[in-house]
Amino acid sequence: MIIALLLQTTLSPIIKFNLVHPDLVVIVAMAWVILRGLEEGLMYALVGGLSLDFTSGAPFGLFSFTMVLVAVATSIAHNRIFGLNNKMLPSSLILPLSFLFNGAALLILAILGRPVEWDFTVANIITPAAFYNTAVMLFTFPLLYFLNRLLEPPQPLPF
Repeated sequence: MIIALLLQTTLSPIIKFNLVHPDLVVIVAMAWVILRGLEEGLMYALVGGLSLDFTSGAPFGLFSFTMVLVAVATSIAHNRIFGLNNKMLPSSLILPLSFLFNGAALLILAILGRPVEWDFTVANIITPAAFYNTAVMLFTFPLLYFLNRLLEPPQPLPF
């Protein structure tokens, strides 16, 4: 998770397209929930959220809360739509869950009294970011899937 944070914070100026960069921490957390389940995924989401909180100027706890929210939503959506055993198609969940992550963060900022330009932000930042995250997930998920297989190889069949 820390590697994703470092890549996100250091590569953002390089891989930024207009005003948008991929949310690598969110992508890794969602993929890990899909691959390892809610319990382990929540731990990574919380660590990712805390690391985003420490590196951003947003109110502390904003990203921790939204990451945990997205982790729970990822688990619920994955289990209900795709089932527990399907690991590849669930990467398509990144698009709506990116909207959830960024939309929830903006809603909390608005509730806290921060000025939010909803029309501009949704049209020019949240929507392109969701599609950018989806494109990045297509390359990132297979790598994380491979890492997951290395960490937990398939069990031999009992005879």
